[in-house]
Amino acid sequence: MTAASHKILIVGLGEVAQTHLRALEQTPGADVVAGVDTAAKPAMIFHEHPVPIYHTPEDAAGRHDPDVVVVATPTPTHAAVCGQIAACFPAVRVLVEKPAADNLPDALHLLRDIAGRQPVDVAYHMAFSPEVSWGIQTVQAYAGELGVPVTVEACFADPYENDFEAASQRLGNSWIDSGINALSVLARFVRPVARESLRRIGQAAHSVFEAHLTCQAGDGDLAALILTSWHVTDPAKTTRIRYSSGSELVMDHTAVAGYLVHDGRMAAVFGSDRSVPRRERHYLALYQWWLTEGKPVMPAETGVRLHELLLRPAG
Repeated sequence: MTAASHKILIVGLGEVAQTHLRALEQTPGADVVAGVDTAAKPAMIFHEHPVPIYHTPEDAAGRHDPDVVVVATPTPTHAAVCGQIAACFPAVRVLVEKPAADNLPDALHLLRDIAGRQPVDVAYHMAFSPEVSWGIQTVQAYAGELGVPVTVEACFADPYENDFEAASQRLGNSWIDSGINALSVLARFVRPVARESLRRIGQAAHSVFEAHLTCQAGDGDLAALILTSWHVTDPAKTTRIRYSSGSELVMDHTAVAGYLVHDGRMAAVFGSDRSVPRRERHYLALYQWWLTEGKPVMPAETGVRLHELLLRPAG
């Protein structure tokens, strides 16, 4: 193992924390020194060695001095947990799972107040996925031929309807959980500026939402349509960007694949094998950017704007 340069504490040891652990095991210089969870958890293993688990951040602070804290608790708890982290570890860099909160006041408190005192980033893992990075490179390579983006359609769905109550407690609803993914991907290609509408479609347990946004690209505006849902058989996440030339860039975030249709032909194609699971690939790229290269995930003002678009009350 490479000599550690980052001592990491993970708060919240549910399913998503396991993805963080697997990605961090493959991140040079990362050393997970402890975990925190209010519920009893089995042994936590990092690089085949047990890692101590504490009940509260205060308990961990008495024994560890991390320089990075990853917050992977349920979405409704993010602001409160980050407040505890700020009190116990006022100098650490914080990476909080997306979105920053399930309501706008909590999100702004985290992204402005707490982040005004110490570095806080949101884990927009989808925005750093391999297919998105490929898409950005491909658009740059064809910049002289594609023209400007004219429409965007994004569909993000997960099969959570059968576990609606538990999913709601952890994630809020499909718009809160997946809308931030769609918005963060959009922000890599265009500038989302206004949410024109947000409506729920069908039964509450289906958690289907439709959002219309106005974005900017170059000197013009364009429309973006986002659909999120928990009423599906299998996960499905796709972003399509159409350009003024008639070309279309498609990124399949579930398959970790993409293609560019240009002049009626497949001009570029991207794919991946199954050697690394999809979500793990996303987090590996995120940690490469944020931890290894030391770059902010997104500019602070962009993070605030995305959460305003996500969490502003409908009406």
